[in-house]
Amino acid sequence: MNRADDEFGEEFSTFIRASGRWRDTMPEALLERWVRFVDDCEHGYPLGAEDYFNDLTSRDALERALNSPQLQRFPELSQLRKNVERVDSRFRALLIPDVFPGIPGVSWWARGMVKAARKRLVEDVRRDYRVSLNEIE
Repeated sequence: MNRADDEFGEEFSTFIRASGRWRDTMPEALLERWVRFVDDCEHGYPLGAEDYFNDLTSRDALERALNSPQLQRFPELSQLRKNVERVDSRFRALLIPDVFPGIPGVSWWARGMVKAARKRLVEDVRRDYRVSLNEIE
């Protein structure tokens, strides 16, 4: 890591912490949390709805950072955006779009819902939102 990377990481982390996030505040850590969540979804998200929606907050935080005027001066943000977009394309393929139409379209990751999951999420979503998902064993 060089000095520019350190400066970006510090500024990014400060920005993310100021938005209320207390863990995974460095760019690599936040991206990795998003990657792990998408990996879990590709194999059948194993936890319940509360955890699922909580895990989605990593993408919310990434979006805020990617659009932050104070971070735009860092060239590292461009690479982070490319990495996020690669993971996003994997996640989009897993979604039933527009399940939650009250959520703005720019937050497509929260507006949609995975098509398939493990039993706990399938049951929670059916009970709480009347949405049917395919169950992965």
